[in-house]
Amino acid sequence: MADDQALAGLKVMIAVARADGSLADAEKAQLEEALRELAPMTDLTKLLAEEFDLDDELKKIVDPEVRHATYRAALLLSVADGEAHAEESKILSKVRETYGLTDESATVTNILDAAAKKRADEAAALDPEAREKAVRARIQKSAFLAAVLGANPFPGISLITEMVIYGVQGELVTNIGNYYGHKLTRKEAASTFFGALGLGFARTAVTQLVKFVPVWGSVFGAAAAYTTTYALGRTVSKHFAEGGDLKSLSSEAKKTFDAFKKGEAAEEFEKAKKEVEKAAKEKQAEIEAAAKEVAAGQATTDDVVAKIDDEK
Repeated sequence: MADDQALAGLKVMIAVARADGSLADAEKAQLEEALRELAPMTDLTKLLAEEFDLDDELKKIVDPEVRHATYRAALLLSVADGEAHAEESKILSKVRETYGLTDESATVTNILDAAAKKRADEAAALDPEAREKAVRARIQKSAFLAAVLGANPFPGISLITEMVIYGVQGELVTNIGNYYGHKLTRKEAASTFFGALGLGFARTAVTQLVKFVPVWGSVFGAAAAYTTTYALGRTVSKHFAEGGDLKSLSSEAKKTFDAFKKGEAAEEFEKAKKEVEKAAKEKQAEIEAAAKEVAAGQATTDDVVAKIDDEK
């Protein structure tokens, strides 16, 4: 059964998460948020407390696609905090060897680094009204791009498309920061905002597995990508507009994010839904081709975005 294999895959992820003897707060927050939305019947607390044999869990996964997804999920989770650890690498090696897979860690790193280098810093806008208008436009644009990607899961290269969505969200955060005079690195964006709001690679890792279970997979798609990206942008802009810095978010930030996602973001998606569906259909072949080029090291995630963004 696909759900049994997906559960085994989640346990492999947990093994990676606690490989160094503890689960980082950022990783735990991301996993909790991802499982709560994508696999609500899964209890993270029980999974973390459960003792299991890694070899046994690996043997339970027989479907080639689920095996590959399990490795990719574990790989993504290993860099959720922006760093790779020796004990996590050992488990990743074990998964690869067990399933006869190639090492994709360099691909993940290269994709992220290439996209980061390509992005140019934007000067902080001095006029508050113009800045607010520019930030709102940027949020809507990023949410639209994420939604088009979310509507096209592309079997076999979903790791790439999901990383592109992650990249779109990361670029949105850095751009909003620039508008308010803050320079953020990818790691700062991930550690300051993504972890606190339950986003980031841990969530992406979970999606690699739960898509194989019909009931869980029904929460994926354009709407989730749009509302998550939109709410992220509004929460970050509110944080900076109220004088927040890069050190921490308000204790109310998660509530703010959830309120934006369920309210304003959902309303905006309904307005954009037809255009998203149209663009997803029209751009499907181009996005898939560009994603394959990224996987081959011949392009960056920005090149995938360019296939959707007619302004680039």
